Amino acid sequence: MNKKIPTGTLTLTLLAVVAYIMLTEITIIFGPVVMPFAIYLLLKIKQQSTANYWILFFSFLIPAMLFLSPLATGSFIILYIITSILAHTLDKKISQELTLFYTTFAIGLSTMATVIVMQMLGFLRPLSEIYATFRNWYAEQLNTVSELTPDVMDADTVLQAMDLYFQNLPAFLIIGSFFLALYIILIVRLMPQDNTQMWNYRSFDKWIMPRMLLYLYMLIFIIMLFSGNWEESTITLYSNISLILEWALFIHGLAFAYYFMLSKKLNKVLAIIILIPLVLFRPITVLIGLFEMIFRIRLIMELRRK
Repeated sequence: MNKKIPTGTLTLTLLAVVAYIMLTEITIIFGPVVMPFAIYLLLKIKQQSTANYWILFFSFLIPAMLFLSPLATGSFIILYIITSILAHTLDKKISQELTLFYTTFAIGLSTMATVIVMQMLGFLRPLSEIYATFRNWYAEQLNTVSELTPDVMDADTVLQAMDLYFQNLPAFLIIGSFFLALYIILIVRLMPQDNTQMWNYRSFDKWIMPRMLLYLYMLIFIIMLFSGNWEESTITLYSNISLILEWALFIHGLAFAYYFMLSKKLNKVLAIIILIPLVLFRPITVLIGLFEMIFRIRLIMELRRK
């Protein structure tokens, strides 16, 4: 569909995209805050005129590459990747759950690709070097504090924890992308729509992760037990996959706990309040998800109802 874009919509879109790019350059945290609003306006243009949508893309991309930083260019490309995926899922009437999955990995993988390209072009130092510099500086601070309080702080334990977080950085990026994707989709859904049918979705208590994740998680767990003599890169790969699967089990556990409380006729507000401790104590919720997948408690409960 190709229609004339209203001047007001085009102006708001330009302002939202510029605000997103500028805020991302100032600090990466502020950029994602305004990202859903830019995506919402770009979606409106995409639904009205695909040609104008891509004209706008190149109108921003070329000046960004010539006059702005690589970070600004990369963030703008990521913005269009996400918008294009959301537009495709709306056109194909894909469910909100699958849209969330596609958007999560689009954000995570495109961010990783942007970092890699910036490193290859010399605009960004390798992350390992940046981390090593920060680690050495922080180790000096820890050693200073440890000398003052030798019985309180173990510097080696803190550094090992930091190394583990850096090793699992890709997994944490994917997990962060999930919450950003969820934020984007919810905000876009809440914004006024022009007779556009949004994604079909199931309530949170109906969320069920594929049981295949359980088998994969157990396989990774067994492999990690016998990874003593393996290369560090292989261990890192399995560690990242394990962390992502663990978070999937965490969400599955939360959804089942919510389903269980609603099945017992508990008030929804009270059920949500009870979920808060389960969010904070993630290991317990992961175990709930594991037990539900292993014993299929939800299926047993539904069969008993029949």
